[in-house]
Amino acid sequence: GTFPNITRNAIVNCAEMVTYDVIKEKLLDYHLFTDNFPCHFVSAFGAGFCATVVASPVDVVKTRYMNSLPDQYRSPLDCMLKMVAREGPSAFYKGFTPSFLRLGIWNVVMFVTYEQLKRALMNVQMLRESPF
Repeated sequence: GTFPNITRNAIVNCAEMVTYDVIKEKLLDYHLFTDNFPCHFVSAFGAGFCATVVASPVDVVKTRYMNSLPDQYRSPLDCMLKMVAREGPSAFYKGFTPSFLRLGIWNVVMFVTYEQLKRALMNVQMLRESPF
């Protein structure tokens, strides 16, 4: 199960980081928010949604593959193909809501904390550089 876990984590991390920056940038570009808590919250929750959309298929295949009986699937790819053939594409999004809530909340905590720490560190640096 190591390879499916690494794949899933790489996909989730890339989706979170990229979409957070893109959403935040667009919210600021279109003057929908200023660079403050509401902007960070909306950007983080949006990043959680995008990450869930991208990662859910990998999560479902990984979970089924790891919980399968011996010789039920030859590989994660075999698991994926059998899922599509038997249940259709919607099978990849089973459990979407709980996954989204978990990733959405995680992203809000992570990115809001990151932005607050970044702002605090910038303020400390500005105080140190101040001639007064």
